[in-house]
Amino acid sequence: MKKKFIFIFLIILAVLLSQYKFFLINYAHFFSVDNPTTGADAIVILKGPGLTRVPKALDLYAEGYSKRILLTDLKSLNSNISHLFRTNIQRAKEISKIVNTPANFESVPSLKGGAKSTFDEAYDLLAFCTKEKIKHLIIVTDRFHTRRALYTFKKVFNDSGIKLEASGAANDIFNEKNWWRSDIGIATYILEPIKFFVYMLSNQNISFVRAESNVRHN
Repeated sequence: MKKKFIFIFLIILAVLLSQYKFFLINYAHFFSVDNPTTGADAIVILKGPGLTRVPKALDLYAEGYSKRILLTDLKSLNSNISHLFRTNIQRAKEISKIVNTPANFESVPSLKGGAKSTFDEAYDLLAFCTKEKIKHLIIVTDRFHTRRALYTFKKVFNDSGIKLEASGAANDIFNEKNWWRSDIGIATYILEPIKFFVYMLSNQNISFVRAESNVRHN
C-alpha cells in the first residue's frame, strides 16, 4: 500500500512538473482584468510607473473609450525635495508628446494630502466622481494590479451607481507568460496575493500597505 501511494505521488509530481508553465501562467492570469468598454466618462491612471500606465491610458483615449483622463495624487516619500521633480501631469504631458497622442490631463484632489494606498485613491476618486457626476470609470494600472484595484474600487464605490472597469498596462520585463524568469516578476506575483488578501480584510487604508508607486519593484 505504501509503495502504491509513493508511486501515485511520483506520477502526480511528474505531471505537475511537466506542466509547471501552464499552472504558473494561469496563476498570473488570475490577477489580471481587462474589460473596458467605450463611452466611459473618464479614464483614471492610478499613480505608479508612468512609463507603462500613461501610454496605456492614451491608447484607450485614442481608441475612443473616453475623452477625459484623470491622474491620482500620491503622498510624496520626501516632501522636502519633491518640488525638484516633475509633477504627474508634467510627466504625462511629456509622454503624450512622445507617443504623439495629444490629451488633457486632470489631477484628482486627494482627501488626505496625497494617497498612501489604492484604498485612498479609491476614496479620492469617489469624492471626485460624485462631484463631477461621473457614472462610468475605466481604471488603468499595471496588469498584475488590475484585479486588486478593481476589487478595492468596488468595495469603496459600493451603492454609488458608478460603473467600474479596468485595463492593464504591460511592461517590457515580465508578463503572465514569463514572470518566474525575472526577480521583479517573482517579487511581484509572490507579493500580489498577500496584498490582495490584506485588502479583502478591510475597507480602508492599512498602514503597512503602501501604494504601488512607493514600492520600487512595481
